[in-house]
Amino acid sequence: MTHSEGSRPNTGQRRAGRGSDDPWPRRPLLTALWIPAAAVLLPLGGALGAFGLWMLVPSLALTLTGMAGLIAALWGLCPSRALRKISLGLLLAPLIAVPLLSMNTAQATVLTIRGVEHPGTVADVRVIHGKTTTYDCDVRYDDTPGRIHAIGCGAADTAGERVDVTEDPGGLVSPEFSGQASGGRFDLVMAAFFDVALVAIALTTATAGVLIHHHRTRRTQ
Repeated sequence: MTHSEGSRPNTGQRRAGRGSDDPWPRRPLLTALWIPAAAVLLPLGGALGAFGLWMLVPSLALTLTGMAGLIAALWGLCPSRALRKISLGLLLAPLIAVPLLSMNTAQATVLTIRGVEHPGTVADVRVIHGKTTTYDCDVRYDDTPGRIHAIGCGAADTAGERVDVTEDPGGLVSPEFSGQASGGRFDLVMAAFFDVALVAIALTTATAGVLIHHHRTRRTQ
């Protein structure tokens, strides 16, 4: 009788262990702080990426830290494999979009404030094949004879095409066609939208994970 009663706590512990895929975080509230942290690190890291190769390392460090922290937090706060898959699936688009749109926003903002417009002519279009096909246009500035600058362009651009290029005299960011350089406000709105969506999705799935954890804990008591 005594042996049977003494073994009951161990049985309960075994059942509790079966009820979850991984141990619950010791400090779930601190773990959940990665959600707002990621909402700051991702756009900040993306924005730094607009300022050339010399900011590439801090840009990647902030972006990857935000991504890894958010994924690890949700992995711990979602005790269900199905919930983890749903959470990470829904977060895939915001995790990619926020840094990229933030980089475009920063570049367009700098060009809007500091940029100088140059009329020019596309001298050559180079096709770069890789995982994706990209295009570079060599643009000859009309107001600076002999100067040619490589600018990212698209499949529709052709040699001999007349274009306007906006360039930062200080070289903080890369030049762009003037039409693209004026799209910073739209990119800012979209970056904010995806950042809010990221927080909403993460909070919703984390809350669902907390409810699942409490339900399993009550069943094993």
